[in-house]
Amino acid sequence: MTSDSAHGEGTSSRVRPWVCGTVVVLDLVGSFTGPDVLVLRRSLTTALALRGVPLVVLNARRAGEIDAEALLIIAAAGRHAREAGGRLIVAAQPEPARPLGGVETRDTLEEALAELVRTKP
Repeated sequence: MTSDSAHGEGTSSRVRPWVCGTVVVLDLVGSFTGPDVLVLRRSLTTALALRGVPLVVLNARRAGEIDAEALLIIAAAGRHAREAGGRLIVAAQPEPARPLGGVETRDTLEEALAELVRTKP
């Protein structure tokens, strides 16, 4: 996974991936609606495939609007991570955006990272 950001075409939304030990962190910046959802999907697919047991944090502290399609993608990614023996946690999500399908959440990036380090497979 490179440090390059994935950008939505013609928009300010982006996903900046980075690695913290065995955890892949995806920093979400901007709104993820309409065509920008594809940026999120690509980034999540890459993050989930990076390790045999995926440990992923979506840091939504700087995210704007997250539409229903993006929430469905996040829920599916969470299920995939669990089925592979890993976890996906959404950190600092905007209050109106509640992921579907039992996706774990934490108030801060630090809490999410600490949780994954504490319980890593």
